[in-house]
Amino acid sequence: MECFVPEIRIPEWLETYAEKLYGQPLPSPEERVRLTVELAAENVRRGTGGPFAAALFDCENRRLHSIGINVVLSSGQSFAHAEMTAIAAAQRKIGRIDLAGFELVSSCEPCVMCFGGILWSGVSALLYGAPGRMAAETGFDEGDKVPDWHNSLESRGIRVCGPLLGEAARKPFELYRKLGGVIY
Repeated sequence: MECFVPEIRIPEWLETYAEKLYGQPLPSPEERVRLTVELAAENVRRGTGGPFAAALFDCENRRLHSIGINVVLSSGQSFAHAEMTAIAAAQRKIGRIDLAGFELVSSCEPCVMCFGGILWSGVSALLYGAPGRMAAETGFDEGDKVPDWHNSLESRGIRVCGPLLGEAARKPFELYRKLGGVIY
């Protein structure tokens, strides 16, 4: 029997992109969310994944710590959502699983899987751009979260802010649809 350990490979362009941003503060919530929306659109343009991106920022100084994009299709692994890859990158970088003191910023409201990952990651806050309905309108099945999922996170000490950016958060989804992206 073969033992398989999942491995996520992030496209080279993302590392180059991220190197320019690491350590730079993005003071406003809108700036941080805008970054993830732009990364999601770039992921689509380059054909390296779905219309989703996420990043972790230090809660104290608002400096970028890690970036993740959706690489489900390129990795062949259904768990390779943007939030999960950003969380995994941060955990690996700091050498622990508890991400207290970090804020997860996502281009879109988390799906049911990422909701669970957020709970268990220990992040202190979640900011997001597009409401889940924008992903659903594109054809993505985001799963059935509890209706009061905001309160569920907040009751565990995770501050939630979103949706942010209004219609501007729709850009990656429109581009994905226009380019004929696979719905999975």
